[in-house]
Amino acid sequence: MLQQTSAGQVLNVYGDFVQKYPTPESILDTPQEELADDIESLGLRKRTRYFREASEQLVENHNSTVPNTRSELLDLQGVGEYTATSVLAHAFEKDVAAVDTNVARILSRVFGLDYGDKPEASENWELAEDLLPPGQSSDYIHALIDFGAEVCTASKPNCENCPLEGICEYSPEESS
Repeated sequence: MLQQTSAGQVLNVYGDFVQKYPTPESILDTPQEELADDIESLGLRKRTRYFREASEQLVENHNSTVPNTRSELLDLQGVGEYTATSVLAHAFEKDVAAVDTNVARILSRVFGLDYGDKPEASENWELAEDLLPPGQSSDYIHALIDFGAEVCTASKPNCENCPLEGICEYSPEESS
């Protein structure tokens, strides 16, 4: 649901969605137009197709359960690296990091990396995993996402109130 969508938008529909669609079968039993209407506020019309196709894959290939390996998750329609690692961290408490644009921006700024805000850069994933505190994946992912949304924003980062100001390569204090 979070693909190109803010957490606030998702929160507006998430509770009703999981109540109405508790299983992959319940998604498949719903007319496509009704499903589309239920998630319309999230944008991305293709999301409806992804939900249906992934639900079909879960029913046919995984006995209606969410797989607990990265490769099996990546085989599901509409699931990319970020979603797969998020599921592994949150649902299965595996020690994995998830890198989105916000996390890539933080890593780039703090460590002065030249691959910038590219979440797909393997260096970002490797560094995020190296920094991961064992047994705390979910908290780590949420903390980085919140930090990127509230402090280390894309435009006008709040460097003067940042706890990393003294070590951050992007910080005006470090630049002078």
